Amino acid sequence: MTLLHDGDVFAVDGLSVSFTDHDDGADAARTVVDGVNFALQAGRVLALVGESGSGKSVTAMSALGLLPPNATATGSIRLQGEELIGADAGTLRRVRGGGIGTIFQEPMSAFNPMYRIGWQIAEAIRVHNGRLARSELRARITELLLSVGIVDPHRIARSYPHQLSGGQLQRAMIAMAISCEPVALIADEPTTALDVTVQAGILELIRSLRDTAGTAVLLITHDMGVVADLADDVVVMRAGEVVERADVRTVFEHPQAEYTRELLNAVPRLAPLRVETAGTAEEIGGAVVGDAGVGRLSSAGSVTAVAPPAAADESTAPAPVVDVRNAVVTYAGAWGRPPLRAVDDVSLSIPAGMTLGLVGESGSGKSTLGRALAGLVTLSSGSVSVSGTELATTSHRKLRDVRRDVGFVFQDPASSLNPRYTVGQAIAEPLRLHTKQDPAERRTRVANLLEAVRLPQGYGSRYPHELSGGQRQRVAIARAVALGPSLLIADEPTSALDVSVQARILELLAELRDRLGFACLFISHDLAVVQELADRVAVMRAGRLEESGPTQQVLTAPTRPYTLRLLAAAPVADPVEQRRRREAWLEVER
Repeated sequence: MTLLHDGDVFAVDGLSVSFTDHDDGADAARTVVDGVNFALQAGRVLALVGESGSGKSVTAMSALGLLPPNATATGSIRLQGEELIGADAGTLRRVRGGGIGTIFQEPMSAFNPMYRIGWQIAEAIRVHNGRLARSELRARITELLLSVGIVDPHRIARSYPHQLSGGQLQRAMIAMAISCEPVALIADEPTTALDVTVQAGILELIRSLRDTAGTAVLLITHDMGVVADLADDVVVMRAGEVVERADVRTVFEHPQAEYTRELLNAVPRLAPLRVETAGTAEEIGGAVVGDAGVGRLSSAGSVTAVAPPAAADESTAPAPVVDVRNAVVTYAGAWGRPPLRAVDDVSLSIPAGMTLGLVGESGSGKSTLGRALAGLVTLSSGSVSVSGTELATTSHRKLRDVRRDVGFVFQDPASSLNPRYTVGQAIAEPLRLHTKQDPAERRTRVANLLEAVRLPQGYGSRYPHELSGGQRQRVAIARAVALGPSLLIADEPTSALDVSVQARILELLAELRDRLGFACLFISHDLAVVQELADRVAVMRAGRLEESGPTQQVLTAPTRPYTLRLLAAAPVADPVEQRRRREAWLEVER
């Protein structure tokens, strides 16, 4: 039982939530949250962590009265002593956006696409403050947008959601969440879909709300680096139950529950980062800077790029499966805008059996380059060849053969797999389209592929919605390698997965690459994940190749300030190292 203490503004006591399933005419209750207790204190961040299905988001939605009709919540949730379980509709409307602000994971889905950002923030203010003069509303909206770090509040207020970047949308979402000065803030995976640099800015903003406004924050996440960066206290959930609770340093340094240790061990980690301050070098979790041949962070925050160590002799490297020379991809401008060079004079190569990690912020051209390698985007100039075939000059028939030789793993398997196909049908589809195998041969091949990605053969008769996120991604990988491709393109394949599931998917990709010998282009904004899998790294910025080389060299001895900025912004799962890393990132940003 969690007692409400003087500093507590939000307390959860013995919360249990069950869902009633209607199967074969009989009602069956399924408990998804079981006896959860915790409390939020003013001016502190409590992180609720655990894998998908652990009950984190259901717990938060219980407080807002947003559970579906077949859900039943028991126990107690109190906001400043007021009971929310069983509260009437009027009380819950007053609490939502009033006493409790909410930051959702995907702001593009949370905002109404039909209305401007300013109108939607104004609506939230009117609901809880009655009718205000138009001039007062405009002033309040401008004040809110400025407070969350938006430098052009009038333009943002006039914009529709689709006209803003992910970081701008999330800042606008935070502005709306704090518009009525809530005492508690629920941040449900607020940075999952964001680049590391944008993520660092959003976390800094939430931290400032905690420190300046004394807001109590419930942070829901599966990213242990984010927990280390922002949280004061941690509650670990598994299968609807709390398995551990403690302050953040205790959880990371002395975890008690085996499950907590498993979560922490599954987190990919970057090598230490060294920052030069007043002529001395100090290590921080990240990349190595401060020595000869390494990028430097000075005490004034300036970054100096110096010569890298001599590269290893690559004369004995195998012939590349992928060879890109001075590639340019240009998109025509719309609504009077000039043309956009999404890929600008990029050259790189990938040999068989090797993985190239392609990193950079959103809009840097990573995915466009990946689509160019698959023959899905036409080059404006330059050349791309896959397995010796030049894509720009080959015939349509030959291009079809090239695409047969390229496997693609997308970020979200739930949207890339046909929901009407069983798992077996989805994996067999490329075999049916590109081979002359009979049904019996295809069934045998599907069984072998399921075994290769460590799924039981019985899963072949299931549909995608019956699988977990990690299982769906395994199916997507099986489908991608079904034809024995020479090139596998994996575009953010683990960004939406829990850390433990992510670790198993990375292990699987490495195992398949070593066994099947394909070249792999691994596109990601997660530098620690890239370090785990890639042999070489290429860093893109605004369509251009900023830096490339062996993974260890680029991620521990970057020669370009932009690479150093990415590394400094990447969170690590260690509160002490992360605090020092955050200070280094703030120096770079100033």
